[in-house]
Amino acid sequence: MKAILTSLLVGSLLTLGLPALAENPRIEIDYDTEALTDRAIAQGPIRVVASYTPLDYDADEIGNNLTIQLFYNDELKLSTTDTAAMFAGIELIDLDSDGTSEVVVQTFTGGAHCCLATTTYTWQDEQFNPVYFGYLDGGGGEFKDLNGDGLMEFVTFDNAFLYSFSSYAGSYPPSVILTYENGLYRDTTTQFTNYLDDTAAGMRFTVEDPEFADRSDKNGVLAGYVAQNIRLGRYREAWLFMLAHYDRTADWGLNTYGDDGEATQAYADFPTALYAFLQDLGYLDASGRPQPTVDRSPVVAEREQF
Repeated sequence: MKAILTSLLVGSLLTLGLPALAENPRIEIDYDTEALTDRAIAQGPIRVVASYTPLDYDADEIGNNLTIQLFYNDELKLSTTDTAAMFAGIELIDLDSDGTSEVVVQTFTGGAHCCLATTTYTWQDEQFNPVYFGYLDGGGGEFKDLNGDGLMEFVTFDNAFLYSFSSYAGSYPPSVILTYENGLYRDTTTQFTNYLDDTAAGMRFTVEDPEFADRSDKNGVLAGYVAQNIRLGRYREAWLFMLAHYDRTADWGLNTYGDDGEATQAYADFPTALYAFLQDLGYLDASGRPQPTVDRSPVVAEREQF
């Protein structure tokens, strides 16, 4: 029997541990790392110097235990602090093959699944410009050049689907793929149909597996399956598949709640709740028409501290 709790996430959720890309200069921090002082990596004109102190959870204040200094041609241009609990990685990667490396900083905030914070610093206009991602669960994402064009993709998934219609382990979110170029990330998910197809096939296999038939978290997979197929232009087929396979007894996600904890909406069944959910996220427009090119990028203007 396949381990359903892990196979649900194949192709979508990524393992935590922040694996380095081959031969890229990197500073790696994990739960065994002791204090670091002025640890440096460099590539071309870009140099990074980092200092780290393990968090003291008995202290009144926890945070800002990672200091990063960014140099260009040996001149300090930016100094910043971050919070790293258990894991962190600082890596020099030329994300768009323009000859100048970007600085990619990933820090783990701690928690059962959440969260990974990713920041990209790009040397532009005589300064380091940051691009922040919102906090991402499940290992966050990984960089791959999916089509060999020299532009790196950040391959992740839509975090909104976690816990929405099943447990974390029972969720199978749809893919989100961002291409980096000239200091910006663009949502290019629909350009990578082979990748999307492979992930959708894994979702469908999970639902059709006889050993999965009686699981109560089936709807968490089907929600991602419908959204994934919207990206592929196959909304109607996926919706009919969902109608034929969803768990009619599950009530996870049928009620929504406001910030005050009060119920704001109750849905009669999973298809009705899913339809509203997809509209809310932009996969469907107000009239219910599929929107394959919906932008689900995790890029944010700035990141609030935990």
